[in-house]
Amino acid sequence: MKFMTRKNLILLLTLTLTSVVFSQNIFRTACKGNLVRLDSMLVNSTINVKDNRGKSLLHWAVACKQREVFDFLIKRNIKINETDNQEKTPLHVAVRFNNIEYLNYLIELQPNNNWQSLYGASLIEQAILNGNKEITKKLIKSGVDINIKNKRGSTALEISKRLGTKNISEFLISQGADKNLVRKFKMKGKYMGLKGRETIPKMFAPNFISTEEQEFGSTFNKKGTEFYFGVDVNGRNEIRFSKIEGNQWSKPKTIISHKRYSYNDPFLSNDENRLYFISKRALDGIGKIKDVDIWYVERLSNGWSEPINAGSTINTNGNEYYMSFTNDGTMYFASNGHTRKDVSRTDHDIYYSRVINNEFQKPVLLDASINTTGYEADVFVAPDESYLIFCSIRDGGFGRGDLYISFKNSNGNWTNAVNMGKKINTDNYEYCPFVTKDGKYLLYTSNQDIYWVSTKIINEIKEKNK
Repeated sequence: MKFMTRKNLILLLTLTLTSVVFSQNIFRTACKGNLVRLDSMLVNSTINVKDNRGKSLLHWAVACKQREVFDFLIKRNIKINETDNQEKTPLHVAVRFNNIEYLNYLIELQPNNNWQSLYGASLIEQAILNGNKEITKKLIKSGVDINIKNKRGSTALEISKRLGTKNISEFLISQGADKNLVRKFKMKGKYMGLKGRETIPKMFAPNFISTEEQEFGSTFNKKGTEFYFGVDVNGRNEIRFSKIEGNQWSKPKTIISHKRYSYNDPFLSNDENRLYFISKRALDGIGKIKDVDIWYVERLSNGWSEPINAGSTINTNGNEYYMSFTNDGTMYFASNGHTRKDVSRTDHDIYYSRVINNEFQKPVLLDASINTTGYEADVFVAPDESYLIFCSIRDGGFGRGDLYISFKNSNGNWTNAVNMGKKINTDNYEYCPFVTKDGKYLLYTSNQDIYWVSTKIINEIKEKNK
């Protein structure tokens, strides 16, 4: 997807005024290649200064392909393997942007071979995610163990086979990759075998659903036998699907994808005959990419229909994100395009739209118990409308975006939303909440993977905030 991903949007929204000014004054200067100004600014700043994401000036020089700035920083003895908040070094930036030239520079500058064991697994992982055989080959020839395992226990060959990058798999095998280290994962039973009522979040279906790719926006059907989720494929999003066949879940396959448009945040209608999602798809399906709208496909005997726009009552010239439904079909969603009292605002708020005669009605903005002057989106509403879970960026949060919850009181009003706490929220970005139809499990995305936890945690929060 070539429009801003939710992850990047959150990173942008969380910049404070101070950090914006600072980044423009030094990091943007490095990115633009202004050596004279950069040199003068470093009189009052350490060479190893970092931005709010933990990225150093060298990260920026590599990302922006500024060779003169790169050389300048190296001469000033900048730390070449400094990690950012995601534990990524400038080496990772070079691989992420398929820049073998800067990867070569950085490898040549390494003082020893420690980088091979420290970063080799994650570097090869990124190269394979990019489908870049050349960089995969370069890393192995530079000394990275071909059978090194990443944090998930996956080797390069296992990752390439999981992603279906045949050319890389064949290369790895030709270089001696151990086929016996490639694991096979079989998921069985309702909800992919979820059992018990764990109150500590765990990764959902690791190495089957939650993989080295970025997964988000997941939903089960009522029976817990079908699973839909979004995946980011190098900036373009697609929707994948798995179902029980016998007692075993099928290998996830892509069901909604496009070479230009992205599709993500799937959610089934109450009758499960429609699959809703968001996209910047052009209204005619062939034109220019537009703002983010809510769309749906209809279930057919042999698959799904072509995408259908949810209409101008819901969609605006702004962006509409994520959706969920109550028992009576009311849609809850987020938007920054519907009219508000403060017309200058650009952040998202949460709305609902009732259904009358199968038509969505004019959306209603939720009150200040839910919406603030900041960002609110990714709303899941309990089918009985007893609670809302949503993502927001607020002071006092744990990370770049946290999950909050509000309960409906005896008067039919929403209580002031509260942070769901450190069991759920981390210093990463938590979003895309979904609760299974039987009310047992909460699924959500954190640090680019899907997690699950028992909904007992919802009851704990409710009791605590009575």
